[in-house]
Amino acid sequence: MFSLVINLALLAPSIFMLQVFDRVLTTRSVETLLVLGVIAVTTLALMGVLEYFRSRSLSGLGILLEQQHGPRLLAQLLRAAARAGGRSYLDGMRDLAVLRGFIGGPGLVAFCDAPWTIIYLVIIYLFHPALGILATVFIVVLVLLAWVNERATRDTIGQLTDSSRVSGRLVDNALRSAEVITALGMQPAITQRWQTQNHKSHRLQLALSNGGGAITAISRVSRQLVQVVMLGFGAYLVIHDNATPGIMLATTIILARAMAPVEMLIGSWKNLVEARGAYGRLHDLLGATTEGAVGTELPRPTGRLAVEGLSFTPPGGERPLLRGVTLAVEPGHVLAVVGPSGSGKTTMARLLAGVTQPTAGTVRLDGADIRSWDPVRLGGWMGYVPQDVALFDGTVSENIARLGPVDSAAVLLAAQRANVHEMLLRLPMGYDTPVGDGGSRLSGGQRQRVALARALYGQPALVVMDEPDASLDADGEAALLETIRGMKALGTTVVVVTQRRAVLAVADSVVVMKDGAIDRIANVEANPQRPTAVTASPGQT
Repeated sequence: MFSLVINLALLAPSIFMLQVFDRVLTTRSVETLLVLGVIAVTTLALMGVLEYFRSRSLSGLGILLEQQHGPRLLAQLLRAAARAGGRSYLDGMRDLAVLRGFIGGPGLVAFCDAPWTIIYLVIIYLFHPALGILATVFIVVLVLLAWVNERATRDTIGQLTDSSRVSGRLVDNALRSAEVITALGMQPAITQRWQTQNHKSHRLQLALSNGGGAITAISRVSRQLVQVVMLGFGAYLVIHDNATPGIMLATTIILARAMAPVEMLIGSWKNLVEARGAYGRLHDLLGATTEGAVGTELPRPTGRLAVEGLSFTPPGGERPLLRGVTLAVEPGHVLAVVGPSGSGKTTMARLLAGVTQPTAGTVRLDGADIRSWDPVRLGGWMGYVPQDVALFDGTVSENIARLGPVDSAAVLLAAQRANVHEMLLRLPMGYDTPVGDGGSRLSGGQRQRVALARALYGQPALVVMDEPDASLDADGEAALLETIRGMKALGTTVVVVTQRRAVLAVADSVVVMKDGAIDRIANVEANPQRPTAVTASPGQT
């Protein structure tokens, strides 16, 4: 509706010119000129106000789109990235930004203005049928040019977008690994890879410029040529008394206005194609089944863990990383998972924590499939220490509180149970010390101990730790063992993936992994009367 009124208001200059040439100049009426001038100025002022509100509304719609769908998209991307263990899903947020920019940009304005070109053609037909036919021919030619432009550049734009994203991800990964690249002298190799990828983007950009640029140039020349032809044909009609000078000038201006949205569409076609591609990808991603969408909220778990026929094959892979794992762990018991590299230990830890979804089998917590739990509530009852510790830019307290509202009492309790309280007090600002992006201001051992405190925040019922002792010194390792003993005393179920023998001293049972399957289970019984902590599937020792 905004576009309709705005485009009708844009007829004011043409009608004003028509009346001035055909009425004012012949009658020499100053009063008529003043009245026409007031009407024209008022109409254009109204058009300016509507143009402002239309632009503001479109910008607001773009922001509203991001506000409404951004949180759900980010949650979906986080789940997808956790499953894939990669960074390719970062493009989803860029797609949302592309769509927001298109909605608030000139491309959508031209798209909304284009249908009202028909109004201008009808008015030209009313002035003179011959002028209307000529205008229609020119409009059809421009539309055909736009269609040819779309067909010629669609694939190239898609390839250029993909290539640019690959280059961007290469730079992002290089910056995150700058320490390794600098230490190993890998700068020339990284630069060469970036140049090779960029060379591909440059070739696509040149191909796009050669094809789309030629069509854009033709359309611009055609628009100027149209005005010359239209004005010349109008003058011919005036000479033969088939039209007035006002009609001649007015139709030329109206035709130029009618062609402007079409030409703008051709010029912004690349943005339109990118926005359409972004919309398709976002539609597919947001239309996927959302995990954790449950109707019934389950109570706080006690920590009873059961694994039934658990198997996992990575997307696109042929060999399973984990196959047929079945076991059960009672609350308050510690399960240590050991085995050689590549035996499936980390994969099992990720599956038990709900980070990755199994290809087959089920992980149950208190008898319920963890996929039937609300993931946010389940996360509050679960602790997880990954192999690659990830801290976020913020203070130590904020990281322990999982970036939520900082409950000082809960933060202190988690730090004390992780036996990290004394270490944190020695930091420059104590618990309020900024850790930097990725925890860059802390040592590897400090990061790992802060991650352990974060895992214990909120007194979880199940804690899964993947090599939490990898970066610890002797004091840190002793603190870890004391922490595990404390969790056992509180009735917390603990699963520890480890390569060190020290953790075995506090374990109730040890699972030995080999080639993605359980090779054997050893129950460590300090007290023969104590119930077995872990049971395995039939046939497993």
